[in-house]
Amino acid sequence: MDIVFIENCTVLAKHGYYKEEHAKEQRFVVSIYAYTDTAKAGEADDLKQTLNYEHLRMYIYEILSKSPHDLIESLAEEIARRVLVEHDVHKVEVEIKKPDVWKDSSPGVRITRNAS
Repeated sequence: MDIVFIENCTVLAKHGYYKEEHAKEQRFVVSIYAYTDTAKAGEADDLKQTLNYEHLRMYIYEILSKSPHDLIESLAEEIARRVLVEHDVHKVEVEIKKPDVWKDSSPGVRITRNAS
């Protein structure tokens, strides 16, 4: 199984459980790992035969720029659903961190979802 991914895409957005998080932008660091078969693309050297990681980046920006979510878990679910619905992938992992919450650590979530 191969992985097409984007790591550490940093976006300013307004999400969080506390209402002040809906008013003030903070950094979100997002990584997506899409498990797929890249053999045909590798043999043909053809972008059309693989998952273009530019799409992964676009999903991050589109979803995080929408109206606020209270939980990063729901953001991760929406991103995972989008990847699974729009691409031929077996599994997707989405990780979202909030690096500015504390100075000594970065809280976050990582989810794994399989294709139906």
